[in-house]
Amino acid sequence: MIKPKKLKRGDAVAIVSLSSGTAGDEAFRHRYEQGKKRLEEVFGLKTVTMPNALKGSEYLAKHPEARAKDFMDALKDKNIKGIICNIGGADTIRLLPYIDFDVI
Repeated sequence: MIKPKKLKRGDAVAIVSLSSGTAGDEAFRHRYEQGKKRLEEVFGLKTVTMPNALKGSEYLAKHPEARAKDFMDALKDKNIKGIICNIGGADTIRLLPYIDFDVI
């Protein structure tokens, strides 16, 4: 088992939406903004919101490959020290065909 190093102030973390796209929906966007602000101000982390993370429920429901791309790109980026999901859930299973397990 590979244990990741503990996150420290100044580390970059990727924000992804692996299941639902609600973080990008108007009704829930404030929750994303509040969480991002806390990660930055309380924990001193640099947040990197991946390109598809806030495209909304409708788009992300139709495009599991976009969700998987964000995840894979975050894993491949050596500057990213952690990955934080806006939301997880049962629909994450649809990413499996698009995951490169050799990277993981």
